[in-house]
Amino acid sequence: MQDLIHFRKFIEYPPEGRSAVHEYEGLDGLWWLINDKGAWSGPLKNWMEEHEDFMSQVKSFNTVVCAGGNMGMYPRFYGNYFESVYTWEPEPNNFACLEKNCIGEKYNLVQGGLGSTENRARIRLGRETNAGSHKLTEDKNGEIPLYRLDDLNLEHCDLIHLDVEGFEPRCIEGAIETIKRHKPVVILERANGAQLLLQEGYDEFKKGKMDTIFIYKGGN
Repeated sequence: MQDLIHFRKFIEYPPEGRSAVHEYEGLDGLWWLINDKGAWSGPLKNWMEEHEDFMSQVKSFNTVVCAGGNMGMYPRFYGNYFESVYTWEPEPNNFACLEKNCIGEKYNLVQGGLGSTENRARIRLGRETNAGSHKLTEDKNGEIPLYRLDDLNLEHCDLIHLDVEGFEPRCIEGAIETIKRHKPVVILERANGAQLLLQEGYDEFKKGKMDTIFIYKGGN
């Protein structure tokens, strides 16, 4: 496993179209899978360019939910702002990096998937050069455990950020009571599952290159 991971410095791997930086979010780099490019460059560029937009809509900074956790980039960055970070990542190699990047009591890391039922899923691995492209499909005989966010009965939930390769609607279904109770800012990749939020009084705040930000406007 150690042969697959290295410490990747921001100065050595700037995202496409961005200038190299020695330090970002208080870090000089992250533990990362050696062969991956896609799960590093795109998300890092998106965070640099867009995180101020959705952070401006967050009312308090107690708890953030982030799935999938990937190798820990977003969960680690969120840890600079929130008191508690909850994240799920099903793929073992990604999770190994996630554990190395997110150390401390504020990080709640689960090797598994976030879904609509306490079921299981199988994973279809994506490209080796994009470790964020793995996809889940519900399957009672699958190797991946699934969890419902609602079952945590979170005291606070201020932001939910879902980037789970099309599994977003299932995650929302399993988090709908949490969403109704706390009305967090919600970020969805490619607006997957948007209709479920619109039914609960949410409106689209801003559409980015990959992610769409939704905020509660009332009505339910």
